[in-house]
Amino acid sequence: SSKSERGAALVEMALVVPFLVLLLVGMWVTARAWNVHNVLDHAVREAARFGATVDPWVDGTTTDWCVGTPTTSQQVLRCVADEQLSAAAINTAAVATACIEYAVDPCSVGSATGSEKVAVSLTYPNYTLDFVFFSLDVDITATAVSRYES
Repeated sequence: SSKSERGAALVEMALVVPFLVLLLVGMWVTARAWNVHNVLDHAVREAARFGATVDPWVDGTTTDWCVGTPTTSQQVLRCVADEQLSAAAINTAAVATACIEYAVDPCSVGSATGSEKVAVSLTYPNYTLDFVFFSLDVDITATAVSRYES
């Protein structure tokens, strides 16, 4: 009876291991997407904070630290966001600018007060979640608003 039971453990393992591998891959893919979302959140927050505290809202603004020498305030704030994205190894060309604006109700995000604000909204369209047997495309979007400190 002990000889027949040795083979049973091998068969059980052969049945269970593929499901465990599928679960592990699913957890890894989902965790990476969550990481990309958190990095996108951080990037828009940093860009909105920069736009609200430093005064880049004058056309002709230039920076020596930004690649490509931006000439508008929106380009400067996108450059701030791109630095954060690049630091996390996210392809900045894949991330689209949904809105970068300075107004009382920037990017139409809604406002309880009448003060001026800076809003930055970026989206990563068609981010692919590659699971073992199927793929799923999702849009990851992040928006941040900071009150303008003039």
